[in-house]
Amino acid sequence: MFKLIKKLLLFAPILLGMIFVSYRVDPSGLFWGAGFERMASEYMLQGIYIDGYERLDGRALNEVYAKNVPQAPQILVNGSSRSMMIDTSFTTGEKTFYNAANIGGDIYDFFTSYYIFSKEGKEPEIFVMGLDAWLFNDYEESYDKRSNKELYYEFIGEELGFENTSYVADNPLDKYTALLDPSYFQGSVKYYFKDKSTEVQPEPVPREAIYEQTEVIKAPDGSVIYDKDFRTRPQELADHDALLTANTESILRLYGFEEISPEYKAQFEAFIQYLQAKDIQIIFFLPAYHPIVYNKITERNDLYHCVPELEAYLRQTAEKYGIQVAGSYDPARSGLTNEDFLDGVHLRQDSIRKVLPVLG
Repeated sequence: MFKLIKKLLLFAPILLGMIFVSYRVDPSGLFWGAGFERMASEYMLQGIYIDGYERLDGRALNEVYAKNVPQAPQILVNGSSRSMMIDTSFTTGEKTFYNAANIGGDIYDFFTSYYIFSKEGKEPEIFVMGLDAWLFNDYEESYDKRSNKELYYEFIGEELGFENTSYVADNPLDKYTALLDPSYFQGSVKYYFKDKSTEVQPEPVPREAIYEQTEVIKAPDGSVIYDKDFRTRPQELADHDALLTANTESILRLYGFEEISPEYKAQFEAFIQYLQAKDIQIIFFLPAYHPIVYNKITERNDLYHCVPELEAYLRQTAEKYGIQVAGSYDPARSGLTNEDFLDGVHLRQDSIRKVLPVLG
């Protein structure tokens, strides 16, 4: 017995070394996230802006950031690209901030952008919900293929108590078995010494150059700065884009929106109650449509009647739960004109300031 213990002790340093290397290098991103997004997250945590956001997996980046940020962002924003320009400048500067909105954010992202932080024990104090109309459309076109459906089912099942057969809970300890797998250790060693100079990597951007770039910039607080050409192009082009959007077969993700999904309404209100039970302050942000686009929405009531009906529901829900509403799908309601828009669906950053209160 003594000899066996002695042999085990001799091998212990080797085993511990193997575990340490596998954990720190983590070539498959089990513990620290995938390489590209991990590097982007590291830059952001150092306060560095990065170029080429559209080459990133934004959802994976948010997950990696949530794992690695030391403390919870006290103010959290979610939504789609229509909410992504909300940044730290919208706050008093007294609270930490992160924008977890996603390009094409759908109903799955709506829940999981909060859950990735909550799972890490990092609860916000203020949660700004970017409420795009398509979130409540259960037609196939309203979903984004990049969203994490499995994580959504985990959240509504484990946290909100909705029964479903689409999610089976994983054993949280399963991934740690990789640390004892010799092949994972070998892969870690190979990846560590691999020449990574040819791999696509996020590029840091000097603070003084962030408004001069030709690509979308990801800011350290999770928000984005759209490229200079898009931000500064003539208003006629923005209005032309709005006209094209209005005259498509269906306005962005609103195809088949014949009913406000009862299922998503139930989950939405359960989510509100869940957050308020944790004393998290909620703000509804309703991003406006360009006047040309919204005029089409009102003209084609046969196709888009759910948009004003949804806004009425959201305002009733806000009143029911004591929640502040910022903005409106109807630009006129917020005093917005064509000049407040970059295209048919995206407000200019300064125009968002007209409707969203100072946060914090």
